[in-house]
Amino acid sequence: MRTTTEELERFYATPLGQTAEEVLRRKLFDAWGECDGLRVAGFGFPRAVLDVFSKAERTVSLVPAAAGTCTGSCEILVEEDRWPLREASVDRLVVFHGIEETPDPSRLLREAWRVLTDDGRLIIIAANRHGFWTLFENSPMAAGRAWSRGQLHRLLDQTMFAPTAQASALFFPPISRLRLLAGLWERTAERLEPLAIPLPSVAGVELVEARRSLAAPASGSKAEALSSMLGGRGRRVVGLAAERNKRRAP
Repeated sequence: MRTTTEELERFYATPLGQTAEEVLRRKLFDAWGECDGLRVAGFGFPRAVLDVFSKAERTVSLVPAAAGTCTGSCEILVEEDRWPLREASVDRLVVFHGIEETPDPSRLLREAWRVLTDDGRLIIIAANRHGFWTLFENSPMAAGRAWSRGQLHRLLDQTMFAPTAQASALFFPPISRLRLLAGLWERTAERLEPLAIPLPSVAGVELVEARRSLAAPASGSKAEALSSMLGGRGRRVVGLAAERNKRRAP
């Protein structure tokens, strides 16, 4: 059973939730800017982060029917793997509180593949299975299945996506009185990540950006995915945009 929209709303209305939301919004802005003129969609509980894309042509939040009701004007209740969007109608897609509790992650991402344009981009924000946030009952990251970065990469490979960048966030523990130090925790982690210091990954979430690969699903069944052609997956970097720039460098 999915965490309900009301439960997520209550968490993100708390001071701790607002701090987490601000950290994630900054990561998304670092990756994609304001999405000027682009069509943006989100699946799961995207209302917490989508409005950072203030110059998007349009935004729409796709809320899993199992999560409950919609309260916003741009929200639509949907089945996990059947969205009321045309093929190739979305330029940027964010999956947030979407993949941890879905019954079939592969079918979910095949639907994401269908609605994205050829040069579209996807960002999955998923609870980190090694992080502090999965250990606390007051955290929505404790619900459902948490993921490692390697697991996310393999899932994307299997569903016709090629990972292009990765980052971590929410390094501070989900303890309300420690939220005032969140900025220090995040800045320190961002300085350490590019150094590839072999520290345990205690971040609350992993963020992975991916593009559609050239292989297409065959009649809705699982097609053989192209291998990623991207090296250095274990490399830890400051943010999504920073890693994408490093991958483009000769």
